Amino acid sequence: MSPRRDRLRLVSHFPGRLRVRAETFRVLPEVASEVVASLSAEPGVREVQSSPVTGSLLVIYEPRELQLPRLVQLLVRAGELGGIEVDASEDWSKHPTQGARVRETVSAWNESIQKLTGGKVDLRAAVPGSLAAAGAAMFLAGRRRIPEWYDLLFWGYVTFTNLNHPGEEPHADADPP
Repeated sequence: MSPRRDRLRLVSHFPGRLRVRAETFRVLPEVASEVVASLSAEPGVREVQSSPVTGSLLVIYEPRELQLPRLVQLLVRAGELGGIEVDASEDWSKHPTQGARVRETVSAWNESIQKLTGGKVDLRAAVPGSLAAAGAAMFLAGRRRIPEWYDLLFWGYVTFTNLNHPGEEPHADADPP
């Protein structure tokens, strides 16, 4: 039999649980049943369920025994599908890059701290300074908790050195001191 033109769509995934959908599984429920039988015999697959109404398959698997790329390959081959379909319903190029919202929020905090301190302190000094101050306070108070005071001092030092490379120019949007 030649591969079908239909493609497999990954609906959701969490390690150990994969839901996929294909129109073939809805239109030809016998194909879905064959895929269920084929996958059930694979090492690492614990359970496979099909839904003829939606054309979806739910695969419960052991991620240490069977990795996602191999599982998807098995599904495409067993269903004789034409490959994998990328969700083209949205133009992903218009979405902000990963972490853009986090960077915007942190940037806003940084601007607030700079305004409050007259441009003398920013997050590159405030975060490690806060960690170091908390570590010193815990040490002086004699408090022994997790994290330990020396952990906070170390994190403060490492954060400061990572954020303040020697010879690094301030960002263009930062106010000069």
